[in-house]
Amino acid sequence: MRQLLRSPIPAAVLVASLLAACGGEGPEADAPPPSPVDPAALEAYVEPADPAPAHVADWTPSLPALREADVREVLAAAGRDLAAGRLLAAGWPAVPTGADGEPVPETSADADTDGTSDAVDAAAPGPATDQQAAAAAPGLIWPPGPEPGALERYLAVAAFDPENTEAATAIRTIADELIQRGRAAIREGRLVDAQRFERVVTRASPQHPQLAVYRLEVEAGQRARALVARGESRVHAGRLLQPEGGSAVAAFREALAAVPDYLPAHDALARVQRERLDAALVAAQQGDYDGAERLHAEAGRVIPGSSAWQDMAARLVELRRERSGELVTQGNAAVDALDLEVAARRLADAERVSPQAAGLDELARRIELARHYGHHRPGQVFREPLAGGGQAPEVVVLAHGRFRMGAAEGESMATAHERPAHEVAFARGFAIARNEVTVGDFARFVSATGYRSLATREGRAAIYDERSGAMAERDGIDWRHDYTGREAAPDLPVVHVAFEDAVAYAGWLSAQTGQRYRLPTEAEFEYALRGGRDSAYPWGEGLPQRVVGNLTGDGDRSRSGRQWSNAIRGYSDGHWGPAPVRSFPAEAFATFDLIGNVSEWVLDCWHDGYRRAPVDGSAWVNPGCTERVVRGASWASTVDRARSAWRQAAPAHSRHARLGFRVVRELQAPGAGR
Repeated sequence: MRQLLRSPIPAAVLVASLLAACGGEGPEADAPPPSPVDPAALEAYVEPADPAPAHVADWTPSLPALREADVREVLAAAGRDLAAGRLLAAGWPAVPTGADGEPVPETSADADTDGTSDAVDAAAPGPATDQQAAAAAPGLIWPPGPEPGALERYLAVAAFDPENTEAATAIRTIADELIQRGRAAIREGRLVDAQRFERVVTRASPQHPQLAVYRLEVEAGQRARALVARGESRVHAGRLLQPEGGSAVAAFREALAAVPDYLPAHDALARVQRERLDAALVAAQQGDYDGAERLHAEAGRVIPGSSAWQDMAARLVELRRERSGELVTQGNAAVDALDLEVAARRLADAERVSPQAAGLDELARRIELARHYGHHRPGQVFREPLAGGGQAPEVVVLAHGRFRMGAAEGESMATAHERPAHEVAFARGFAIARNEVTVGDFARFVSATGYRSLATREGRAAIYDERSGAMAERDGIDWRHDYTGREAAPDLPVVHVAFEDAVAYAGWLSAQTGQRYRLPTEAEFEYALRGGRDSAYPWGEGLPQRVVGNLTGDGDRSRSGRQWSNAIRGYSDGHWGPAPVRSFPAEAFATFDLIGNVSEWVLDCWHDGYRRAPVDGSAWVNPGCTERVVRGASWASTVDRARSAWRQAAPAHSRHARLGFRVVRELQAPGAGR
């Protein structure tokens, strides 16, 4: 931990970016407010008295009287002690005492883990063989007591011979070393040892040039020790960061101001920060991210920018992202079930946990799509299998939106039935069949159900009579026949079907697929036909400049060579009568044959105009109505009927060679999967 505190601040820019990912910029920017302070607690708190410094006795070495013959041997022994690091006599320093003379134990800030001081270790005697060798030196007489160290031996020589330069130099060297050890002791909080070294240097080298400065440093150490004790008291009182100037952190920092790099203060700050960081981690693991950020910000105020604080910032970001990822997964599962209320809650929770987490945008996009399209997306083309075999008609998903329905003011050839023009807004998308229901499609329905169409039951329908050039009823005609009464090819649009036949087919599709199929509403048909245009025709304004669908062109010819009397000039689509579906280019919304081929049934009952018409795209239906709406031009329609707004009333029992239908597949609504 001490090494951690001394190291430079790493990767500050990286951590700032990590915090920004969680909505913060660092311990000071946009940080949650610190914990509130209880005024009553502040009033109840009493600052403790500073601890009294220990009393350390003066150092008085026992120096024997030497003879001239002893000096050389004593210097030699002192040199060996100095080389071995035995600076002082074994057994020193003595236990300090208080004012009452009782021993004063080291505090936790002053003592090593083994209960001894570094000074004792540094002054420990050498091996017994060295002691015996020194004692056996010729003429060397020592009084009883602990074995002397290098300093005592040199002081003995200096006392005998004050001019001995070897002893004087060694004493100065040892004093230098003791001051350095004392300074280390101050930084480590071993103030008793620091005082003991001061006592030794005062006795051994009273004129040492660093002694006065060192004494001031010892006094600063005492102040730092008292400040750390004061800070610990404030920690226990809950005054960690508040009040300003009277908090535990303030006391620890004052201690560092007194003694730079004072390790007890560093350790206290690191411990307090660690406790705050651990609490932040627990809060985050329990889902209290606001609390975690507040605790993390408080930890950042204890030791700004520490590596531990930065590591926890990264850990909190990781926890947020992990939780956000879990919530995004749950949200996507809810979208799959179309439970969009749950999905939206999971998205909101994930955004609160980690605003920049991966997958948020995609989940939001999926929720928005599901609100409007269920499991589908705009422009998607799909078809569904039928339970009895085969497939339902291919459909394309049209985007939700709004359009102006009906004929605009001033539109040529418009009628009152097409007005007033009004805005229709679809809250949800829908899927419309890309082409009309074919003879083959309807045949599968009849084969599977035994259904008998209205024309089959009544035995009659209207065909195109080539001899007269007009529509005429004929017996024995139903959905199996083409526009002339011949057997119809499977890829032709089914005709000779009444409104009830079209509804029955859509109901069968619903039963076969488990989804809801129906006829289009009048608004849906016009929305799809316009393809996003506000013009009079689905292809734009004026006559078509290219083949766009099966309409009445002046280049068309019947089997007997008939021509249209009111034809589109310069237009030839190559067909007299319905063409096989998809014989012409795809329209704006990827549909086929809305522009022409056969007119089509829609769900709405006939109304003479649009006053009070629905504006949400739904069908306008009156119970028991006998007339329905027919939309879209047919192979026999003049150009005015190819307009986007054109509509016509038809008895619901109508069945003839110009009228067919297509289906809409509703998209599953939110909540339907629950």
